[in-house]
Amino acid sequence: MARVPSVMVTNEVTFYLAAAALVLLTVESCIKLLNRDSSSITLAVYVTVFAWYFIDPFLNPEQYDYIPPSLISQSYGQVLIFLIAFRIFMPFTVRWIVRRRGTGLFAMQRFAPEQMLIAAGALWLLLLLVGIARMGGDVLGALFPIDSRAGATMWGRGAIESSAAGFLIASAGYVFNAITAFLGVLIFFQRTTFWRCVAGGMFAVSLPYFLLEGARSHFLAAILPFIITYLLYGRHPLVVKIAVLGLAFVCLDQGFKLVTAFRGTGFRDLLAAEHPYEMIDEDLRQSGLNMIQELCFANAYLASGAAPPAYGGRYLNELLNAIPRVVWPSKPFIGIDYAKWRGLEDPNSELGVVATVSTGMIGGGVLNFGQFLGPMAAGIIMAFWTALLIRWWQQRSSLPRLVLFMLGTGLTFNLGRDITLLVLWPVVFAYCFVRLIEIWASKRFWRSAAHHDARASSCSR
Repeated sequence: MARVPSVMVTNEVTFYLAAAALVLLTVESCIKLLNRDSSSITLAVYVTVFAWYFIDPFLNPEQYDYIPPSLISQSYGQVLIFLIAFRIFMPFTVRWIVRRRGTGLFAMQRFAPEQMLIAAGALWLLLLLVGIARMGGDVLGALFPIDSRAGATMWGRGAIESSAAGFLIASAGYVFNAITAFLGVLIFFQRTTFWRCVAGGMFAVSLPYFLLEGARSHFLAAILPFIITYLLYGRHPLVVKIAVLGLAFVCLDQGFKLVTAFRGTGFRDLLAAEHPYEMIDEDLRQSGLNMIQELCFANAYLASGAAPPAYGGRYLNELLNAIPRVVWPSKPFIGIDYAKWRGLEDPNSELGVVATVSTGMIGGGVLNFGQFLGPMAAGIIMAFWTALLIRWWQQRSSLPRLVLFMLGTGLTFNLGRDITLLVLWPVVFAYCFVRLIEIWASKRFWRSAAHHDARASSCSR
């Protein structure tokens, strides 16, 4: 049966104003893309806004029938404020970030793609062996965690880990995610079939883990850089690329529906069933894209007086998340108060709640700086992030920087669910990995140059 959008959503003027602004800004970015302007990277943010704030009311309209029209109107007004702030501040952030001098880039131009693949592959293999060891040597169980969240996974751990081992396990999981994304990108830059097969093999072996372990954001972080690189650097005609993109979208949509439905109990029963499709609800819908709904809840939370805006405190807690709990046992937890207000309190849970709630990139700004300044703050943060992506794109003569760009662009979509280090950790660790490569390559380059100059000087004598 066809679904109609919620009357509450489509009757609000701010919905159309925000949609019109999004369309205009998207068209502007598309024109820049056709002109090969690097600022067209803003398109990634506009796609993110569309996906997280405009689709769900059409997929699940009944979820919005009980929300007061005033909250919906206010929330779409904040989406409009976010878009305006993002567009206004983009030139300033680009000017401040992009023009900063880069280091180690010249030496990286002589860094062969195969060398980077070997470095990434060695780290991937090391992490895979560690993950298999954590699974008791069960190779299939490590690569295909069909029990999902109901069982053990390579990088699974408790919600609260105060030991050094917990920090290392979490870090290894993020690095494994980043390295897998690296491998997907590097496939397109290998100069021989052998190395392309090596990169493709490692990438393909890793993907089932990210799909079956139940965190859709982890799978997107691994697969989106591959898809983006294919669109930009693939050798197929544009029509074929568009067809492949459409097929990938359908596969992701259907796959994520299954993941959402079975990640709590695992996939064993589904795989063992004689007629697995009978276990799948025909009316199964995509869920989790409801950030406009969460924005309404964030506004209601502040309006209820349950808590004032955090005035940046929540963002600060996100930054402090970088400090391991083994170093700071009393490190504040993120979003617990809001989750309790949402009715998710559980005295028997380690965190005190059944789960924390993602408020969306705009909702997070609202909880930090209030209902007007909050969307502006979120827009400014995303402007800085996009400027960083533009910087990496303009440094694409260095393959590691290009790979960083692909990974960061892929993670932009996940930022729509929350601006948090939990999303950005893969690119943080990837940047550290790239900087190590650049430092090594620079030292090697200058050592070689000094040796060459010494030989030239001795010959001239």
